[in-house]
Amino acid sequence: MKKDSSPLIPLLQPHAGYSGLSTVDRDPSTYPQAKRARATRRTATRWVVCSILLLGWVFYSRRSWKKAQRAGEAFFVNITDPGDLCVAPAGPSVSRAGYIGLRGDTEESPKRSFFWLFEAEHDAQTAPLILTIGGGPGTSGMTNPMAVQAPCIVVENGTAPNPNRWTEHFNLLALDHPVGVGFSYGSMVNNSRAAALDVYDFLQKFFRVYPHLSRNQLVLSGGSYGGVYVPHIATVIHEQNLLVAKGRGQPGAVPINLESMMLSNPVSDAAGHYSWNLHARCYLFDMYNSTTCAELFEILPRCLDAIQFAQQTNVWVPERREAAWKVCEPLDSGDTHGTMVEDVRKKCYSEHSIDCLAPSFFWMQDFFRRPDVKDKLGVPAYVNFTFVSDEVYGEFHKFGDKIQSAHLLYEPLLKAGIRLLHYVGAQDANCAWPGVISFLKLIRSPFQAEFLSAPDVPWPTPSANTTARVIGPGAGNFTWMLVDGGGHFIAKDQPVLVKEIVERWILNVPYF
Repeated sequence: MKKDSSPLIPLLQPHAGYSGLSTVDRDPSTYPQAKRARATRRTATRWVVCSILLLGWVFYSRRSWKKAQRAGEAFFVNITDPGDLCVAPAGPSVSRAGYIGLRGDTEESPKRSFFWLFEAEHDAQTAPLILTIGGGPGTSGMTNPMAVQAPCIVVENGTAPNPNRWTEHFNLLALDHPVGVGFSYGSMVNNSRAAALDVYDFLQKFFRVYPHLSRNQLVLSGGSYGGVYVPHIATVIHEQNLLVAKGRGQPGAVPINLESMMLSNPVSDAAGHYSWNLHARCYLFDMYNSTTCAELFEILPRCLDAIQFAQQTNVWVPERREAAWKVCEPLDSGDTHGTMVEDVRKKCYSEHSIDCLAPSFFWMQDFFRRPDVKDKLGVPAYVNFTFVSDEVYGEFHKFGDKIQSAHLLYEPLLKAGIRLLHYVGAQDANCAWPGVISFLKLIRSPFQAEFLSAPDVPWPTPSANTTARVIGPGAGNFTWMLVDGGGHFIAKDQPVLVKEIVERWILNVPYF
């Protein structure tokens, strides 16, 4: 295992020394006694004023110096070269993996985010950077890369080259987010806002290790519970960018070139999610029988009332949010009679939904738990890979994190010119497409009126029936795509099609 030397980020230096004040000397012998007295008083006054200014300057400089020191504080970083662990069709990919310590991290109480960076095959120095995370809450951020996006994908006994990789033209940064999932370990948070602040801290430190990437376009990518994560992460980045532009950002912070966001089959609005998921399972997919539907439609008004009650206050009250989550949960857990919620075209009769996932997800867990793999990725032997963290899920559940309207966070982002893409598999009953289009229609943005009146235009593809609603030039500022041939894991179901969707989106090439 080849290791990069950990960069030592030097402390910024204090301001240059005080240069003194200029004075004009005059000959007091040419003045009468009274004038000499007044001159003496004026001189004394000047010295008092100058002394006050000097003390103020020293105080300000000391504070600035301390801020500069904090800006340059060292942080934990351990990066390795995984070598031939992930081989692309053209040969071993260039990648780096490892850990960055987040704010509050110490040896005694660690808080460390694991990442795996895959360089673009073409123009890596200037290629856009995709930050990809998992869902859940509690799913590893390695899931999507090693199933679809990375130069290789996990197979039964290791990895295989991925012909549909996203890394031909884009750098891919896979992050185990939040701390507690995948290989990230240490002090955990319990909500998406706090987790987003951790991502911002991670990115600032990541860009100090890889400063050339800080200038590149950043694209956020997520799905499922990423529909809550991504708008929070984008919001924190946007807020901090505004502060940096005003000179009021965090010490040493650089602006982050956030260009767009990509979401697949997300949950972003709790009320719309529960309402339209029940509609889809009862009427669109016929998953629930009439008895189950009658019982659950009786619960739905109580669910919506609980959500509204939880969101009434300006202050987040976890007890209200968790209570609403508990009231609404039965709507998502009715008897489907073997129909898979992630893909209604498939059947699975296990009592545990996780057993119905594709075998590749279990291969992935086996792969990342291999000692040789952990060693090549720089993972400590005592850290176990957690594909789905029940602990993280439990903490977010107690906070009531799902009971929110995260889609409203998109409004200022869209107004600021940050583009937004949703591409959704139509055969998903986990985050059903009617719930997604519902909250998209509610987003008050410069594109709302046009979006509401625009038709869904067929986009001819050889692999699946797809429609697109594109608002804005190029690939759009506000774009919705519905893919008939895909479920919850749309990129895994339609890798060729999704690769084209993603490439056109990031390069801003029109779909028509």
